Amino acid sequence: MSYSFASFVAACVCLWLSAPPWAPAAEPPDPCSAASSVSDVRLTLDTKDHRIRFQQGEIVPLVLLFSSSTSHRYWADVRSYDRSGRLRIEAYCVDPPAPDPLALYFKTGGGGPGGGLGSTRELDATPLIAEAELNEWRTLAAGHYRVYAVSQRVWRPPTAGEDTPYGRIAETVRSNVIEIDVDRPDPAWQSAQLQTAVREYLAASSPDEARRAARILRFLSTEDSTRELGRLFRGLDQQHPAAFDLMMGLYGSPYRQTAIDSMHAAMRAPDHAVTSEFLDTLVNKQVNQEPAWDPPDFDRAHAEQAQAWWLRRQKRADEVMTSEVQTVIADLPKKSREARALTLAGLLRAGSGVTGTGPSVRAALVAAWADLPAETRDELIV
Repeated sequence: MSYSFASFVAACVCLWLSAPPWAPAAEPPDPCSAASSVSDVRLTLDTKDHRIRFQQGEIVPLVLLFSSSTSHRYWADVRSYDRSGRLRIEAYCVDPPAPDPLALYFKTGGGGPGGGLGSTRELDATPLIAEAELNEWRTLAAGHYRVYAVSQRVWRPPTAGEDTPYGRIAETVRSNVIEIDVDRPDPAWQSAQLQTAVREYLAASSPDEARRAARILRFLSTEDSTRELGRLFRGLDQQHPAAFDLMMGLYGSPYRQTAIDSMHAAMRAPDHAVTSEFLDTLVNKQVNQEPAWDPPDFDRAHAEQAQAWWLRRQKRADEVMTSEVQTVIADLPKKSREARALTLAGLLRAGSGVTGTGPSVRAALVAAWADLPAETRDELIV
């Protein structure tokens, strides 16, 4: 399913008058200021292998250990992902402050609905281990940092007299502080990382190998890595699970124009299929590049102003999408057979609202049906 900016707005129109995506949430505005709500649950934070020094753009792997000195009282959610694109049950805090690479993506409706599969585990003296990568939450420039985590994954059953609609009482747990150093990157190291990641992504024999390579590219955050992200990204499907990290890398790259230019170059390549997710990402990147569409401060007393702003932004996104769809249609004769068929499927999904293109795209897709991979045909039939 494609979560374009326009489809997101259309699906959420009933909520605009209450709160848009960038409105203050119910939880404290700064989760990093929260203290632990319990004293008998411990969260220990460390880096994997106890490392304290990294290069700028290098993945900083974190290990979180949850334990309790009280038996049969606390449980923890065992989850490692969320459908929205970010697992929000922990906040990763750094001092001095560092930017969130996906702040604008989530503020402008990115991610779609959250949730995901998981389980629970009773906490005791044997730690529950969770892992994360700090780069997912913070882009660290060269410098010295103090890092800690604040977690919302621990909970307990309510006691007599405690009223909760969810059958559980959420607890806040704050970790210890660790210190790390981030060095200015060596250009030779950056080049080697880039070449290795691209090679391993293209040669990956398993989803885990592809995802590991994609995340190196995603967090390297150089102009060259951004160009490779634009070149390699096609779309999201079960056959390419690592593609999500390529997409998030494009959204999180500080080189916005480079991301747009690289996607435009890839879009015109004969063997590059232009999927709906590719078009959505390209359109959203271009709209986000325009200062006029930075999310305004939300005023609950004048929520209608937020609704009007969203409608104007949707109109701008529709204009950009129309332009991109017309460019893709003009380039269709240059595409290879499979890339052309997949591009037609992408146009049907992302560009169906572009006036006058629907009937011709459907007719061309029917004619190219045999050139589609079997899984794509099945998705379109469903």
